This record gives sequence, C-alpha cells and structure tokens, in this order.
Amino acid sequence: MTWAGATWLAFRGGRSDRLRIVLTVASTAVAAVFVLLAGAVVTSPDPMSGTVYANVGLWTEPGLRGGTVFALALLCLPFLAFAAQCSRIGAPARERRFEDLARLGATRRELRRVIAIEGGLASVGGVVLGVPLYGLFALVVGTIGAPVAVGPDSVSAPTRTEWMADALLLPTDRVPTWWVALPGLVLLPLLVTVSASVGAARREGRVLHEGSTRRRVARSGALAASGLALGGLIIGLLRIAPALPNIVWPLLLLAAVVLLALGAAGLAGELAVLIGARLAVGAGRADLLLAGRRMEAQQRRGASRLTLLLGCLVGGAALVLRADTLAQMERQGDTGGFFAQTYTLVLVALGLATAASALGLLVAEVEGVVERRRSLATAVAAGVPRAVIARAVVVEAVLPVVPAVVVTTLVGALFARFFALAVSQDGAGLPAAALTLFILVVSLAATAAAVAATAALPASTDVSEARVPA
Repeated sequence: MTWAGATWLAFRGGRSDRLRIVLTVASTAVAAVFVLLAGAVVTSPDPMSGTVYANVGLWTEPGLRGGTVFALALLCLPFLAFAAQCSRIGAPARERRFEDLARLGATRRELRRVIAIEGGLASVGGVVLGVPLYGLFALVVGTIGAPVAVGPDSVSAPTRTEWMADALLLPTDRVPTWWVALPGLVLLPLLVTVSASVGAARREGRVLHEGSTRRRVARSGALAASGLALGGLIIGLLRIAPALPNIVWPLLLLAAVVLLALGAAGLAGELAVLIGARLAVGAGRADLLLAGRRMEAQQRRGASRLTLLLGCLVGGAALVLRADTLAQMERQGDTGGFFAQTYTLVLVALGLATAASALGLLVAEVEGVVERRRSLATAVAAGVPRAVIARAVVVEAVLPVVPAVVVTTLVGALFARFFALAVSQDGAGLPAAALTLFILVVSLAATAAAVAATAALPASTDVSEARVPA
C-alpha cells in the first residue's frame, strides 16, 4: 500500500469517521492556543508599549516564567489525551473496514499507517487552525480587559486602591517567541499520531483478562506507593536541601503526580470489578445487574479515568496551596492582589482540564455502547426497556469513578498540606468547603458525560444490530 493510497483510505468513512476527525482538529487547536500563549509568556514585554497587565508580576517577572510555561504545558495534556481518545470514535465500523482490507492483502503495519496518517493530518490541521484561533483569542482578551487593584509601593496591604479599567488579563499583546512556540506546535501532531498508533496496536492485541486480579492490583498499588514515596522524598528534601536547582522540583513533582495517577487509575479499574461482582450477586434491579455484569467483565476505561484522576490530584493540591497562600498574604499584605489573581487563573485552568476530562469520559462511554451494540440490541429484542439500559450505562460509568475522585483529590490535598508545612511550617489547614465543591463538580461532570453517552443508545439498540457479527 502506497502512502497516497493510505492517505486516501484515511479520510474515507461515514458520519462517525468525520466526527472523529473534527474532534481531533478541535482538541489539537485548543492545545495549540495554550502553546502559543506559553510562547507569549516567555516573550519579554516591550517597555515602550505602556501595557498594564491585570497580574503584572506573573507576566513580567522573569523568575516566574518557567513555572507559568510548565503550568500551561500541563494544561495541554487533557486536550492531547482527548485528541488521542478521539481515534476510538467509530472504531468498530473502521475495524470491520480494515478486516475487509486485510482479506484483500493489507498488512497490520499498513493499516496502522492509515490510522497514523489520519491522526497526524487531522492534528496538523488543528495546529494550523490554532494559529488564527489564538489571534482571535488575543483580540477578544485585548478588547475585554479587566480592572486591577493598584496600590502604593509598600510592603503592607494598601489602605486605598485605584481601579484601572484597561488592564490586560493575559500577555496576548506580544508576538509569541518562535523558539518556544514552534517546537511545541511541531510536537503536538507527533504526540497525537503516536498515541493513535499505539492505541490501535493495543486494540489489536488486547486481552480482557490480562493477568490475574492479584497481579493487576499489585502493579497498580506499586505505582501508587511509588508516587507516595517520591512525594515523601520531595518533602524530606525540602527540609534538608531546599537549595536544589529549580529544574529538579518540577521534574520530581511531575513524576510523583504521574505515578500516583497511574496507580489510582489502575486501582479504580479493580474497584469497578469488585463493585460489579457485588452488584451481580446481590442487585435486585435489572439496571444494577446489567451494570454489575459489565463492570465485573473488566470493561475498563483506563485512559479516560487517568486524565480525570490526574486533574483531581492537581486540583486537590492547588486548592490547599491556594488557601495557604491567601491566608499568608492576608497576614503579610498582598499588594495589588497578585496571588489572588494568580490562583483565579489556576481555578480557570482546572475548570478547562475538568471539561476536557469529561469529554474523554464521554468518548470512552460512547465507544463502549457502540462496541456492545449486538448484545444491547439482543437485550432490547428480548424485552429489556431502553431506559433500563440507559440507567445501567450511567451507573457503570459513575459508580467506580466517584470514590476514585474523592480519594485522589484528598491525596493531592494532603500531599500539598505536608508540602506547605515543609516549606513554611505554617498553613491554613484543609479547605473543606472548596475541596467538597471541587469533588462535587468533577463528579457531576462525570455523570453528565455518562448521561450524554446514552444518546448513542437508540442507534446502537436497534433490533437490526443483533445481526452484527460478534
């Protein structure tokens, strides 16, 4: 199969294939906007421009630029994960088409090339779309602006503040530095292409019961324990060697968070199996019985849960650090509201990450509905109401996720609490109201994604789908 033929095949298909390409383009475009914003943060401001920023210290202080760029890079991850998951939309129909091509002589390598070309070109299109989208974003931000409190130059809190109506929310008045933006824009399509190809390879060789339950639990528990141990090491290093190079702390923190998230996602999958086994034995309702059997069969959504739980770890930690910092600034004086405005941006970023994670859950649940459409259609033909199946889909998606969201958020919060104590020996305690609200919002987002996935049931439970090969 030539590259031209593979490219031609990559963009052939039905409605679900077109939806997959459109969503990949859209998610990559959003990630490209954040990459360009990171380039704008690194760019030095023009001292002759006279621009006033709503958070002047964050956008003009050279020592804060590295952490800001790192945060924007983390914000790209949920959208890249969503772009990778989009490769699974319409996968059953595409697999049947690939089976026909395989019978005609196409190899697995050539078929994976088709998937890689589709994901790569769609993500390149998203990057190209992201450039004018960033320009539109900069125009809107520059037009809206925001008032900012400006006080006298003193270390204490100002007694009087003046409000400036023309302050700029983000540094969108700068042209992003090319040596930051260009590598990031090139890396986005590469990551999406590799993720789509790896996902296709795993899909071909997947086994539902891979290894024993004890082995899977041990592996996931070891990952989570490694993340906790690394977090303890970080806290210990802060006490005995606080003068380590600045690059060391972000790398150690990132490694700890990733290990914890991987372990939590694996343990959430095993929790789903355990809950499903209990429901399958003791449930007295048809929807709970169906959901229990599905969870007991280990039909897990590991990738989508990983993104969501990663956001919960970061969110719990951010809320605790926000409470500690604001309490400290209230005692010492936060001239101009720098930290309050900074953490407002953090909360907005968490909201965007939660929305992207919910979209990932939606894609995973829709894929699960479409995958088992033959059994669902058979159940409907046997007399099971569609409303019962819809409730089973929601229960199956939400029941194992909510406990995992609660635990990972609290783990992130406790880790940040000990981290703050190691740095300042003081703190404001756990913000119970903010953490509860965050857990509630994330759980509602997961529930909304599961409810939205039931929109695929009418087509997937049509009686004609019972003739689809198993």
